[in-house]
Amino acid sequence: MNRITLFRLMLLASLAVPTSAYAQADGASAARDSEIVVTATKREQTLLDVPLSVAAVSGEGMEAMGIRQFNDLQSSVPNLQIDQTNGNFVESMRGLGSGGGNLAFEQSVGFFIDGVYSGRSRSMQTAMMDVARVEVVRGPQGALFGKNTNAGAISVISRAPTRQFEAQLRGRYEFENDGYGGGGFVSGPLTDSLSTRLSFQAGHEGGYMYNRVTRRDDNSNNNMGIRGQLLFEPAGGGGSILFKAEYAENNYKGGNLTYNGLGNCVFCDQIRAASAAVGGPPERPSFERAQSSAYPEFSRTNNLNLTVTAKLDLGGGFELSSISGYQRLRARTQNDIDISPIAFSDSIHTENSSQLSQEIRVAGAVGPVDLIVGGSYFYARSDILQEIYWNGADKVLTPPIGPLLQGTARLPFHQTSEALSPFAAIDWHLTDALTFSGSLRYNHESKQARVAGEMSVLAYPSYVFIRSRSEALWDYSAKLSYKFGPSAQVYVSYATGSKGGGYVSNDSRLGLTGRVEFEPERARSWEAGAKLRLLDNRLHLNMAAFTTDFTNLQVSSFTGSSFTTGNAAEARSRGIEGDAALRIGDMLTIGGSLAYLDAYYTDYPGAACTYDAPAGCTTMNLAGYRLTRAPKWKWNSYAEVRVPVASDWALTGRVAADYTGASIYQDDRHPNNIMPGYTKLDARLALASEANDLEVALIGRNLTNKVSFSQSFGVPLVAGSWAVFVNPSRTIALEVTKGF
Repeated sequence: MNRITLFRLMLLASLAVPTSAYAQADGASAARDSEIVVTATKREQTLLDVPLSVAAVSGEGMEAMGIRQFNDLQSSVPNLQIDQTNGNFVESMRGLGSGGGNLAFEQSVGFFIDGVYSGRSRSMQTAMMDVARVEVVRGPQGALFGKNTNAGAISVISRAPTRQFEAQLRGRYEFENDGYGGGGFVSGPLTDSLSTRLSFQAGHEGGYMYNRVTRRDDNSNNNMGIRGQLLFEPAGGGGSILFKAEYAENNYKGGNLTYNGLGNCVFCDQIRAASAAVGGPPERPSFERAQSSAYPEFSRTNNLNLTVTAKLDLGGGFELSSISGYQRLRARTQNDIDISPIAFSDSIHTENSSQLSQEIRVAGAVGPVDLIVGGSYFYARSDILQEIYWNGADKVLTPPIGPLLQGTARLPFHQTSEALSPFAAIDWHLTDALTFSGSLRYNHESKQARVAGEMSVLAYPSYVFIRSRSEALWDYSAKLSYKFGPSAQVYVSYATGSKGGGYVSNDSRLGLTGRVEFEPERARSWEAGAKLRLLDNRLHLNMAAFTTDFTNLQVSSFTGSSFTTGNAAEARSRGIEGDAALRIGDMLTIGGSLAYLDAYYTDYPGAACTYDAPAGCTTMNLAGYRLTRAPKWKWNSYAEVRVPVASDWALTGRVAADYTGASIYQDDRHPNNIMPGYTKLDARLALASEANDLEVALIGRNLTNKVSFSQSFGVPLVAGSWAVFVNPSRTIALEVTKGF
């Protein structure tokens, strides 16, 4: 992009009504008198003061929108896409993300729980309970947040123990799919210096995929979570220590995988014949499937998180902070790959991971300079096993193919990684209005891996690779911000981010290709934005324009029989984004968000051919082609009204619509691998009494029952066929909340 084009793009962003940096997601509270306080810069600042594109969703805002899990966040955060596959979440921000093909992938969007980095995507299945807020920071954040944040970061902050007693119970029943659950918290002091908080939830989410063969609803989920916190604050002040232990489980039964096109092949005809008694296999995405297998489908994940957060007043305005974290993740997923009543192919994924982390930092001020200096240590161990069972000898009758499809592919993967990362950040207040912010981080990371494949199918050779790698990466950022009084700020920033290299965990063809490693990924980004609070703080506007260049982009693609991972040469992501909220009178709030994204490869030689490539194509350069998981347009709009109905009762109604443009899920660009643009409609109606601390709410999501999917791939060895993971159907829930 030349300088003139970039200037025009930034000018357009400055004139656009919605574009992003704030908590549109908070609904009515967004345009009220108070500003949400965030810690996106490792300091407590209001959203107005942060010179970054940040969306903050409060716990109250999440409850108002009926958000139950992480992928629901994307409906209200511009340029954020969260796709759920077979137990994994795949996050993309501004067009950059890490696909779900390589099970060993670390995400390009960093995920943090109470300040602790979590390296595995399944950790996003942690319980969404008693949350103070979720902060979404867009753009490279390597200097401030550390490793694997070159697309951005998502940070979850739990509600902390209180010095006053408070408690709450919540019950929920979902009518459409027969779901139910409950939860709550109790918090308060134990002694003059000790406070505690216990949070809990448990429930059942009914399945939304009707299975014609078994006559049951698939993809139901039994879940539970519990969190205990103990806060020690000495009577004389000077510091605090917070202990946290959290455990969460998610147990999905059945799957949400179905066909999006079934080809013309011998096995395709056999699938149709086997499914004929129940009306045939659904050949286009819907809330139905026709599947049975000798291996029942399920996905189970449990997370254990232990955190110790300590703060010590050093005097002179300086504070020492320490965050120690331990995480253990156990997961197992079993899928029927052929998605049919025939026992042809099944896969089992098992993951056992653990990590230790430590961050220490000192923060304070020296004259006009706010300073943070610190360092972090990270150690992780992962054991991943993928097993694929083929039983095709008696299913595909044409020799010699049939005998080749009988056997097992067993792909064990073991990796340890260790990283040490010192960093520093400053805010230099040049004047009362003008501030320069800069940060610098050095990250040294080493990895050791054993990658193996034990093959008895497809004539692929078995293999064992033992590798080690070490790399040193620098990340930095510089920002200049100017405040026009207490209600307006403009800023411009340059930032870099990096994601370390690694290894391919689940490519059955490694014995042929030998391409077991991929290199680090780098991002460099310019951003300009503005934040405005107008009309006596009734109108909140946030705008940003950005352009980001990526080198050695890590990509995962499907070869027809396995997923492979490598580095694309270069890519670019540019666009505008933002949000707005307007409070009209005392009863009505309207708002929305808008994001435009132009994300494409600038150079990608040696890529697999697109579906419409000329005959004889073996590889091609995808320069100019759009990135996967990068919809061109996303928008959200909502209206919320609050009407007093009695002396102490109020009725609140909220309706919201969100649109996601067409999303490409494989680089072959086949139409069956593209989810067309779609709109979802959500609504909430609540009756509440502040005096009784009681609320009764009716919450509806995806009210039009729109069918959409979050991943697509070619079904292995079932020629001309594609499979998709279908997103949840309509839900309508009654929720009762009582405070004490």
